[in-house]
Amino acid sequence: MKYKIKEQIESNLQNGNLQKSIDILNAYEQEYPKDRDLKFYKCICMLQMGDIDKAIEISEECVRKFPTSYEAYYYNGCSYQAAGMVIEALKAYKVADYLYDYLKIKDPDIYDDICCQITDLEKQYIELVDKYLTLKDINNIMKADSFLKRMDCIWGKNVRAPRDSSKLIVGTEYWVADNDLRYIGIYRSPVQDFIGKENMNLIRTQAEFLKYTNKGIEAKVIGTDNEYLIPIASTENNNLYEFKNEENKNIIVQRDAKHFNYYRVKNGTYIISKHKAYYGCPIPLKHDAKRKKLVLSFFVDGLAQEVINGEDFRRLMPNTYAFFKKGTVCTNTFSCSEWTFPSLATYESGLDTLGHMMFHNTIDGELPQSVPTLTEYIKEKGYFTSKLDGDWRCIYSYGFARGCDQYVYQIQSMGARAEHEIINAIEHIETFKDTDQYLWMTVGDLHDIADGFDLSLAVQKNLTLDELEYEDVGKTSVKQNYSWGKSQRYKKTIQYFDMLFGFLYNYIEKNYKDDEIVISLFADHGQGYLVPNDKHFLSKERTKVAFMFRGSNVDEKMSDEIISTADYLPIMCKLCDIPVDYEKINGRLPLSFGGEKEREYAITESIHPGDKYCAVANANDYEIYFDNQALTDEEGRFELKDYKVYGYYKDGTNIEDKALLDKYEKIFLERIAEHVIYD
Repeated sequence: MKYKIKEQIESNLQNGNLQKSIDILNAYEQEYPKDRDLKFYKCICMLQMGDIDKAIEISEECVRKFPTSYEAYYYNGCSYQAAGMVIEALKAYKVADYLYDYLKIKDPDIYDDICCQITDLEKQYIELVDKYLTLKDINNIMKADSFLKRMDCIWGKNVRAPRDSSKLIVGTEYWVADNDLRYIGIYRSPVQDFIGKENMNLIRTQAEFLKYTNKGIEAKVIGTDNEYLIPIASTENNNLYEFKNEENKNIIVQRDAKHFNYYRVKNGTYIISKHKAYYGCPIPLKHDAKRKKLVLSFFVDGLAQEVINGEDFRRLMPNTYAFFKKGTVCTNTFSCSEWTFPSLATYESGLDTLGHMMFHNTIDGELPQSVPTLTEYIKEKGYFTSKLDGDWRCIYSYGFARGCDQYVYQIQSMGARAEHEIINAIEHIETFKDTDQYLWMTVGDLHDIADGFDLSLAVQKNLTLDELEYEDVGKTSVKQNYSWGKSQRYKKTIQYFDMLFGFLYNYIEKNYKDDEIVISLFADHGQGYLVPNDKHFLSKERTKVAFMFRGSNVDEKMSDEIISTADYLPIMCKLCDIPVDYEKINGRLPLSFGGEKEREYAITESIHPGDKYCAVANANDYEIYFDNQALTDEEGRFELKDYKVYGYYKDGTNIEDKALLDKYEKIFLERIAEHVIYD
């Protein structure tokens, strides 16, 4: 019946019977208000009525909610094209074309029109660029350049550079987003002469993504503060700079090209370079009483709370325990998703998985532009903001560079390993000690266990042959079954990590007072090989994560409050005295951090193409599961088929309370309503 009604709507739209279409559409909406297809029909109606602004609004909402839908981008392109927005329309059609081909869709009518419109718009694009060049319209020239360069990665849908050794992007200008152009320099390497051009990629070389204020042979530091650090990268080796101000003139040689050196200069300093150079944004060297001196987000990929509960925390992580016992350790925090990509998007945005829709395992995504990131909130407060990262699911083009002054990246397995990143972090904090700084750092080596990689020698020497017994890696880390051997390797790796972390904690305690800092340590998910074979896929061994804080305005306590990882952004902003637009996010401020009330439950869900949708609501006294039997498609949609709602009390007994189960059934169904296929 639903399919026939949709056929009627489509038939009337095609035949120009607009009013009839609207009447049927309105009647259908009364029955199925959450059906995604309604938005597509409404967009077509708005275009036929000439209400272009409304059509754009609807199509942008579709793209935002279903970022892997070729249809959403197609209607988005139609709307932009109707408004005369050539570049925007061409981008939308090209993304639609990419998704159509990638997902092997069979919809020839739409595809033929996509190809036709791309051909026409490409001609218009060339004409526009010629016009911009003639008029020397710099803003639009840059916009056109961004379009052309970002087309290579399909505007973040297919980002290959971080994992492709043939992508020699280090030492080049690079658009990390449509409006964010940066120069990529070699990071912290004293041996550039030996790197070689063939290694100017993000696998062999750690790189520093920096915005620049100027490029050429001269620059001037102008601001309201007395002193600044200015990063400069030369395009040639052995470049000479003349630094000149009212008091002094200095000649400095920068030995290595394509590498940012940081120079401490006075306000008003004029810089003349022998060769072309890139001049980063001057960093004011001052502290403000309204800010903390150090804010640190310490992300440890895959650290399961179930492994460090109770006395196991002190036993496995004595340094981390000693450091964070002077703050708040949250023992009941649940990730919004079961794997890294969507989990990190939640941490940065305050949105759950269905909120940001960065869910696909092979199609990359980008955080919604309309929602400020945590880093943007902190940057707006006046901090110098940086990320040290190597997680292959946490790269700059996902929107994670938004708000970052400095973004340092290399694939973790090739260089950005725990022992290196801890030293990098200490050096980084020391470098920028004279300014108020925010640093996000990542340690991702726990993934090596699931991936079957060799572990640190310090871990190897503590492992028995039984613990090293061969097991076929088989499934991805998320889907691996219980393994005693891997769980032992995991615990001993945690112990090794904690030894390394101790160096960082010691540095912080020797250089800062608690009222000068906000330090957090957190994780994205647990591990599949920790989950007993008789337990649900979304059991606590996979969903409950490490989550702890220390510093200014942080109480000293162990908290068992139910917390969602979507709450991280509100917590960090509260501790840094930054107001949050709660209407745009799913997170809330927990009672433990000054919020009005505790969560009743926290939801973890798995929405994964080719798998069955499932979710769990964790409360204080019980956990309730939702299991659907139909497979999820490439857009994150699915039919409702033989779904089950059931749960267990804390003691493991089944929940027989029908009213309680019905309550959560309604919660789950309302949550996924827009993702249900209603045909």
